[in-house]
Amino acid sequence: MKKLAAIICLTGLTACAFAQGTVTFFNNPTTLITDGATGQATANVAGQFYFALLTAPSGTTDPTAFTFAGAYGTNQAVAGRFTGGVASIAGWSAGTTRAFEVAGWNVSLGTTWNPAWLSGIGTLIGMSAIGSGSPGGFNAGTGGTDPNLPIFNATTIGSGFVIPVPEPGTAALAGLGAAAMLIFRRRK
Repeated sequence: MKKLAAIICLTGLTACAFAQGTVTFFNNPTTLITDGATGQATANVAGQFYFALLTAPSGTTDPTAFTFAGAYGTNQAVAGRFTGGVASIAGWSAGTTRAFEVAGWNVSLGTTWNPAWLSGIGTLIGMSAIGSGSPGGFNAGTGGTDPNLPIFNATTIGSGFVIPVPEPGTAALAGLGAAAMLIFRRRK
């Protein structure tokens, strides 16, 4: 009987060790993503931007202290909207409160999250406000199932954020200046 109890306990511990919480990783019409140049909702061409969910210990307020949680999203054909669907977040179990934020970047930077981009906030990537909550899934503390955590809503991240528009490089500006000089030069 003791062996059976030990096996059941070890099985339960093993299941809890691989706990994954679930979040709904998309925004809504009140939390639209806007373009840094125009202030309007981002373009309605699907796949122009990527989004990553970042997490940190509860109470973290430094946007650069967050790490990638493994959930990606991309913009939809509806202006200002993105979706990553319902995502399972490894290592963030239901009932555990953490801080989180969403980073967004232009497809020209690549498809994979790069932690070095955190040093370029406002120039390379856009960041949401910081939210806090606990994901859904089986809650070992209560023995029940918690609902998915909505990343964007009135109690988590209540507003959208701005995606910066990439500025032209120095070489591109120099080339444009040289071309303008050739075009508008005076003839004698």
